[in-house]
Amino acid sequence: MDYTKNYHLPQWVKSDRIMMDDFNRMCVDLENGLTGNRQAANELSGQIQRVEREAKEQIRTSDTASQASLKSGLLWMAYNHCHLLAAVEKQPPQNGCFFQSLKGAPAPSAASGLMERGDALWLARGARAYSSDEICSHIQQVSPMEVIKGNAAANTPLIIRFTPPGPGYFSKFSLINQAKDISCDATVWHIAFFNENSGEYEAETDVTLSMTSPYPLRVIHEVIEKNFCFSGGFTYRIEVSTKDDRYNGRVDYDNKSGYTKAVSLTADTTGILSRTVPCGEARLDGITLVQYRPSGTGGTLSLIWDGAVLASTRTRNIVDATGKSLLEAEFRRNAAIPATTSLQLRTICNVGGDIALHSWAMAAI
Repeated sequence: MDYTKNYHLPQWVKSDRIMMDDFNRMCVDLENGLTGNRQAANELSGQIQRVEREAKEQIRTSDTASQASLKSGLLWMAYNHCHLLAAVEKQPPQNGCFFQSLKGAPAPSAASGLMERGDALWLARGARAYSSDEICSHIQQVSPMEVIKGNAAANTPLIIRFTPPGPGYFSKFSLINQAKDISCDATVWHIAFFNENSGEYEAETDVTLSMTSPYPLRVIHEVIEKNFCFSGGFTYRIEVSTKDDRYNGRVDYDNKSGYTKAVSLTADTTGILSRTVPCGEARLDGITLVQYRPSGTGGTLSLIWDGAVLASTRTRNIVDATGKSLLEAEFRRNAAIPATTSLQLRTICNVGGDIALHSWAMAAI
């Protein structure tokens, strides 16, 4: 009898007679070997399936992480794009993005509850009401405006200083203009509203005045109107100047009762700014930025984006293109954006606070 080389299985030759013990032992060895192979195969199959599941999970996890990383990078590109748009004087036609400065322009038609402050759209809520006479008691003239005929370089500005008890705006403000030796029909005065606490001009305007009325005394009423807003507790300086040298004159603040009127702002008002943005096609996500400055107790901003109410993701300190130090609220959508998307920015002031909105921008990815 011979035997196989690897597993020592019996190999009969013609001269052998088959023995039961040898045959049964061979079958048992085959059974054990096949069973062991099947178990090993099953274990190997289980290991393969485990590795496949783990690989799929790693791929799935890796894809999610990669997508999140990609989306985060695209959102930062969108953030930078908003700031690039802020530096462009004339906005190019683009889908899925915009930048809007809120300085020096009338409030948009889709805005409500916000006032035009000269350098921003503004909302305030004082803790208490005050009268015009109370405001007048805080106004002090520092120096008159002097106009020297034939020597504009010698002209000096009218300086008025005051610290209001609460937020509001002037609805009437009077100056007395005494002029003589007049050789012109009209003159131009530059009026500037300076916040001494922030060190910034919050509003400026030019006023053209007729010089054909009877002189030497002329009373000018309502020179400063309601776009000259003020926050409570800050010290302001009103500057009135001219480059005209075609007359001799002096201008003073008119402190007579009733000649200056101010409106106290105490109402619980919500400022709303809306915008519809065409995106051309559905987008993955988006970002909205709001640059603003709170005063006093400040307030809150929220964004309604296609019906979803969003709180700001983060707020950072920035310096804008004009050099103003502002806060920037960032809102992230974290959801798909339709081909046409709608934004509504809502501003609410705390009692004793105000918020100036300087600009807002949006970009989809």
